[in-house]
Amino acid sequence: MRVLRYLITGSLLIFAASCYVSIAVNSLSLGLLALAWAGVMIGERRWSVPATPYDWYFLAYVVAELLATVFSVNRPQSLLFSKRLLLIGVVYAIVANITTTRDLRRFFVVLTGAATAVALIGMGKLLLENVVRLGIFQFYMTTSELMMITLLMVLPFAIFPGTPRRVRMASLAALVPLSIALYATVTRGAYLAVIAGALFMAVVRNRWLLIPLTLIVLLVILFAPPYVQQRLASIVDPAHPENATRIALWQTGWTIFQHYPVVGVGDIDLRELYDQYTTVRNPEHHGHLHNVPLQVLVTLGAVGFIALYALFVRIGITEWKIYREARRDWFRGSIALGALGVFVGFHVMGLTEWSFGDQEVVILFWISVALSLVAGRLTHTAGDGPGGGDLR
Repeated sequence: MRVLRYLITGSLLIFAASCYVSIAVNSLSLGLLALAWAGVMIGERRWSVPATPYDWYFLAYVVAELLATVFSVNRPQSLLFSKRLLLIGVVYAIVANITTTRDLRRFFVVLTGAATAVALIGMGKLLLENVVRLGIFQFYMTTSELMMITLLMVLPFAIFPGTPRRVRMASLAALVPLSIALYATVTRGAYLAVIAGALFMAVVRNRWLLIPLTLIVLLVILFAPPYVQQRLASIVDPAHPENATRIALWQTGWTIFQHYPVVGVGDIDLRELYDQYTTVRNPEHHGHLHNVPLQVLVTLGAVGFIALYALFVRIGITEWKIYREARRDWFRGSIALGALGVFVGFHVMGLTEWSFGDQEVVILFWISVALSLVAGRLTHTAGDGPGGGDLR
């Protein structure tokens, strides 16, 4: 049994380290973790899958996915794509197997340390290659989202006054390559997402931080190279080709939803339906709608939209409650605030991208949800002492 527990610990850390490098290694380590965990439960004759505040919401989302698949215009593909449901298991695996503050710190250091190492590789790539938009082991869009999420996880440790000086310096040092890598992706949605998440955390933790954050944004805008300035200016230009394409996508998506309003067309690639319903002809074909709410409406219908967004609302409320209870502790409070920042950034990014359809990104989102739950449980265990907080 001890060997299996060591295997669980090792698999968790490999899983954390590989989130930014290899989806294959990430999936294999998660599968190994599941097998070792199942082995422990069988050996101990004890069901150790924890209850969470999200169980019924997860179930409603699963049912919505299955209903959409049953009535899908392409059942085999919808069944295949619904494998994204398996990623919910990340929440349960982390909550069940990270049981101490030491475990949580080790997992978080490996997770964010791996991201920082990847960002440093990206900086080397910028120096050695003629890179227009930086992608590190993934497409530049995915890189931008991974860097955005990790940056928002690390930022609370840099802004919390109670953070030990050594940890704060390490956090600030990590933020440098993470920020440069994010900036070099030149991804407008990720820029807006990280700004939204950072501003949210500044308002919640320390409003004086709004001043330096505003100055940083202004400096980036003023001193950015011409290509980046053009990309930034295009955010508010509805006539920009990329913006016009997205508007056409959204109009077509709304038309498709009106034809399949209840349970949607199924969790499928929308390319054929887009070509069928679009009134704007262009050489590009689109398999998704670059907007999470609309994509969910089209693929899962009103039933799936209500189920999934009820889950998101529950996550936001729960993470806020956990933060309020853990905020006095520099570590658990920062984990909880980081999860809230990720929640904000993820949904802002989802207004212009199909973030919920990217496995690497969704895994990090579920990790942030799980880490918040672990921080809340450890806060409850700590009681009302320094860094504690009663959950009653």
